[in-house]
Amino acid sequence: MNSYLKMSYTVLSQSRSPLSASEILAAAYRLQLVPEHLFGKTQHKTLHARLSEEILKNSSASAFVRTAAGRFALKDRVSSGLVQKRSSGYIAPQRSYQLKQFGVVCADSSVLDPILDAANDTVTFAQIAQHFKRQSPLRRAERLRSLVYLRLLVVLRHEDKLLTLTAVDGAETGSGRSFGLLGYIKAGDADLFSEEPLGIDTAARRTIIEQTSFPKRRVSELRQHTLYEQLRCTRVANADGESVDNSLVLLAEYECDDAEEFLGFVPASRAPRWTRVPAEINDVSSLEPVSKRLMSAGMR
Repeated sequence: MNSYLKMSYTVLSQSRSPLSASEILAAAYRLQLVPEHLFGKTQHKTLHARLSEEILKNSSASAFVRTAAGRFALKDRVSSGLVQKRSSGYIAPQRSYQLKQFGVVCADSSVLDPILDAANDTVTFAQIAQHFKRQSPLRRAERLRSLVYLRLLVVLRHEDKLLTLTAVDGAETGSGRSFGLLGYIKAGDADLFSEEPLGIDTAARRTIIEQTSFPKRRVSELRQHTLYEQLRCTRVANADGESVDNSLVLLAEYECDDAEEFLGFVPASRAPRWTRVPAEINDVSSLEPVSKRLMSAGMR
């Protein structure tokens, strides 16, 4: 454990609430825990980075946990109730998602637009899969209206209910409750072992791992609800039904056996709950645009 982590461990072992990197550093100076070789004007940024790297690298094996954006605690003190916090954990946005430098699969909009217009923007993916032959960095694909790039909505089912939760802050699709986890199909998701050409199953399971703390082994055991030939996709549209960007969102649905257990691995800040759709959706306007579109398409 490096100097920043040792210092943080000592401070957090005495704290009854999660602390920011600046608060940890200030306490470390008061307790004379800061080694002489640590200096600089941005120590708090370095400390924040070290804690974030430790949590990302070691995951469940790490002694530290992020309880909210920029706030940290010791995992054993949280689990024992010695640290008071508002949520069961905070999943930091993937840095690669923020930079948008990874590759996504694309198709020419001149080919897809007539198909989508004729189908009122919602089609089975098998109808158009053969057109996704190109790759582009996401940052570039978002700017080129000559391209249509794929996104992903991972829908989780338990019996007659769907997992609904608040959209991630800053999500391009807008605010509101979502019918699942929004992610991306990356250009490298398909490999020699993929049963379909784009690696959709790999992308979906990776999205679950990135946005929850559900154990990887358990994620691999989730059952696919729909066959590849039955996968649907839809455009993201505003209240007037107009496309808001040049993405197409593909639905990948999975069955969850133990509903209550799964909820324990989703950050409480996203208010997860199992919901009967559409019976328990009282206000369609509270949904983010993709989920709203699926409601209008008769999702069950």
